[in-house]
Amino acid sequence: MKKFVVRLRVKELMKAQIDKDIASDKELADLLNVNVTQIWRIKLPVEDPRNNVPGNQFIAGVMEIFGGRFDEYFYIEEVDDPRKTKQKPEKVTV
Repeated sequence: MKKFVVRLRVKELMKAQIDKDIASDKELADLLNVNVTQIWRIKLPVEDPRNNVPGNQFIAGVMEIFGGRFDEYFYIEEVDDPRKTKQKPEKVTV
């Protein structure tokens, strides 16, 4: 079963930060009313297991602060249902 997630266009967000003179991710986090760790995790490469998809507060904040169209900063990606693809831990025998 497939599911869809929203992904951040990191380069576009970083360009918008520069254009709006937002000097740091901490400043951006304060403006978006999210934790700076959330910004860091969203900006990680998709392949990194620590990567998070942006939540509602993040998406709404980006749209409010930077304006423009949704697809300027985000895209939709189809992914395998993680509940079906997670590997079960191996049994340890003693």
